[in-house]
Amino acid sequence: YRAPPSLLGFVCSATMACRWGTETSVGRCHALWMNYSNCITSEDKPSECIAFRDDYFECLHGNRQTMRENMMFAERQRRIAAGLPVPTTMTEDMVSGKLPARLTL
Repeated sequence: YRAPPSLLGFVCSATMACRWGTETSVGRCHALWMNYSNCITSEDKPSECIAFRDDYFECLHGNRQTMRENMMFAERQRRIAAGLPVPTTMTEDMVSGKLPARLTL
């Protein structure tokens, strides 16, 4: 299976996130879209491009990142409820003075 390039071009031009950025000439996920698009047009089986698709969707929606943050929050709450030691957050460290309010690189 090879998706026609015209179809891929239409899909990309119809969505803002794949080509245009608000402050740059390309969107933040454009490189990932191009990887996925190139894979779809060059591979015989679409299933060979699943990793590229997943990376592109993660860039657009952040589902894996959100899931990880929710898991970390739930673990923190579990440890607090069990009376186990909990590492301090960056916000708590900044308030206590352990971290500067502004990090310089």
